[in-house]
Amino acid sequence: MQNIVRLLSEKDIKEASIIFTDVFSSNPWNEPWSIQTSYKRLLDISNTPGYIGIGYFNSNNQMTGFLVGNEEQWADNTSFYINEICVLPNVQTNGIGTSLLIYLRDILTQKNVDTAYLSTERGKGKPELFFRKNGYVTNESRVLMTMTIS
Repeated sequence: MQNIVRLLSEKDIKEASIIFTDVFSSNPWNEPWSIQTSYKRLLDISNTPGYIGIGYFNSNNQMTGFLVGNEEQWADNTSFYINEICVLPNVQTNGIGTSLLIYLRDILTQKNVDTAYLSTERGKGKPELFFRKNGYVTNESRVLMTMTIS
């Protein structure tokens, strides 16, 4: 059996939550995720209209990476927001993330979606460089703004 990229099923979300916890609890993020909070995040995303989830599975049918997001209707086009993309740290730089993005691009082309976009932190090095390598550019007309509540 060989590696495969395919759409995620509902039951794949539990396995994805383990990967999510592993990735974002490690460098460079070091965030306090648990499997429970990761599962809730991914379940919330999967229950949003326009959801697409894609997984990368190794030859043993174990998920080693995934991508989740949602289509969004705008006034004159449809965009896709990549909420999360995660690849297990021990297999990063093996083309898994790129394979996920290519698979996504093929799906979005079939659905006539115009653009895909995402948010990642500056200065973390690898994530921003990875997306640039895969054709994503900084949109100078947009800014991500946040406000802390309480």
